[in-house]
Amino acid sequence: MRLGRHDSEELNIPETEASEEILASAAEGEEKPEIDLRKLKKKDLLEIMLKQGEEIDRLRAQVADLEAKLEDRNFTFDKIGSIAEASLAVTDIFKEAEKAAVIYLENIRSRVK
Repeated sequence: MRLGRHDSEELNIPETEASEEILASAAEGEEKPEIDLRKLKKKDLLEIMLKQGEEIDRLRAQVADLEAKLEDRNFTFDKIGSIAEASLAVTDIFKEAEKAAVIYLENIRSRVK
């Protein structure tokens, strides 16, 4: 596994002799040099693992938050769908009631004549 220079800076890894050599090559114009993890000390590797663990925890919390928001949004859409269906049903009821009223008035008018 290799890390780019940006990754090691983000993790605030103390520079060791091995990483100094690798990072020095970046100063010569290479774009995002890679660090060979086999050349790092145990302390540096443990710090990388700790930072990665913290990042994983942060991302898991973010995923849980986003999943909760998505579930809430899905509930809202379901609710909106139910309201729309109820509205259509009420509209149909009013149409049927209007038809019944027209028939009733026609029957009354035909009786009066």
